[in-house]
Amino acid sequence: MPPRAGLPLVHSLELSRPLAPLRALAGLPHAFLLHSSLADERPEGPRRARWSFFGADPFALFRGGDPAEAVETFRRVAARVRHASGDVAPGVPFTGGAVGYWAYDYARRLERVPEFARDDLGLPDFVIGLYDVIGAYDHDTQQTWLFSSGLPLEGLAAETRAAERLATFRARLLGPGRAPLGIERSPEPPTVRGTFTESAWRDAVHAVQEHIRRGDIFQANLAQRWLIELPNATLLAPALYESLAQLSPAPFAAYVGAGDHALLCASPERFLERRGERVETRPIKGTRPRGATPAEDERLAAELLASEKDRAENVMIVDVLRNDLGRVCEPGSVEVTGVCELERFPHVMHLTSTVTGKLRAGIDAFDLLHACFPGGSITGAPKLRAMEVIEMLEPVRRHAYTGAIGWLGWDGDADWNVAIRMATVTPSAIAFHAGGGITADSDAEAEYRETLDKAEGLRRALGAVIGEFALRPGVGAGA
Repeated sequence: MPPRAGLPLVHSLELSRPLAPLRALAGLPHAFLLHSSLADERPEGPRRARWSFFGADPFALFRGGDPAEAVETFRRVAARVRHASGDVAPGVPFTGGAVGYWAYDYARRLERVPEFARDDLGLPDFVIGLYDVIGAYDHDTQQTWLFSSGLPLEGLAAETRAAERLATFRARLLGPGRAPLGIERSPEPPTVRGTFTESAWRDAVHAVQEHIRRGDIFQANLAQRWLIELPNATLLAPALYESLAQLSPAPFAAYVGAGDHALLCASPERFLERRGERVETRPIKGTRPRGATPAEDERLAAELLASEKDRAENVMIVDVLRNDLGRVCEPGSVEVTGVCELERFPHVMHLTSTVTGKLRAGIDAFDLLHACFPGGSITGAPKLRAMEVIEMLEPVRRHAYTGAIGWLGWDGDADWNVAIRMATVTPSAIAFHAGGGITADSDAEAEYRETLDKAEGLRRALGAVIGEFALRPGVGAGA
């Protein structure tokens, strides 16, 4: 297909698989892959896993610091772009804009949260790049589109830059395949340190329940973290993500290269999607492991659907998100369009609800994000008090875990996930979390097992690359 007249330039090309760009672009700074690697099992309802997006080498990068600078720069550039994604390539929702993450700890800029948890990773609370070259992979047709805008330049200079950048990326993507990374496994299993022993976890669950009995909160999301010390871990990040995508595919998965660290995410949960005036959030609450046989799988599904505790937990979070959307949506427009629907994933099944609304005039995606961040499904109810309880009980900061990863287009549309089922890879370690909602009816041992179920996909994916390891009660020292 010849380049499109005007900007952005557009090329179609054939790629062997949607993961191919990750290896092709891994040598460039701040490469990313927003990877819809698992289609919905339900035959009904809208498709949520049709598109994957990739890119690298942003023309502007914001790494912590003043978030207002990132927001204003995006708004200023977007005001110069005269097209919507649908005008460039009908049906493609994202052809250029911002990609990155907002860490859970970004919430400290939005709310007064006490500081007790240790910041042992020392990473920024957001990393956002503005990308002039974006690739889009259509999982329905296996077609790949490459868009090059020439930003931040204008006029003839932009046209020249767009053509040059398109040629550079096209050559990388269609060049010889990258050789597999050389991986030397230790003869010993990796050393894994957790933030909770099983007894310390039980104490933390009981502390949450005491807050509930006192009327402080209705529920809080409690998480534990495991840390694997591994020299030069970031060199393995692309291979680790490929393993995760193959063993634990998810509709809102992501790889984000962030310079001195990388995020690997297999999230099943959408945080916020904006399409024009319409916004959607899809909170997950309620989990069971997948069964070893079809009969066991159906038994567990029926158990989850019948669980009053899990349904009550889900409905409480729906109310939190209805309230959050109500801050930026037109009065009366916020609706719950699905409640406690069963969704199956490779290692677990969940109850998912859907809340939609119509944004008020003058509200953009940044306003929406700030009104709802962080997601209620990974904090609790009421949100701020639950965050205070979390801060007192979790010994280390969450960083990107339970934050948001995604994209924001020049036309104002956006899609962010809830950053769960994820690992943060630093030069010296791999950190990953799992958690769950604690209510008055929670059983501490069952909640502990649920965290292990949720971490299973990551354990298998990481172990396939660095060597097998186990997550057992008492695996790490309590903190």
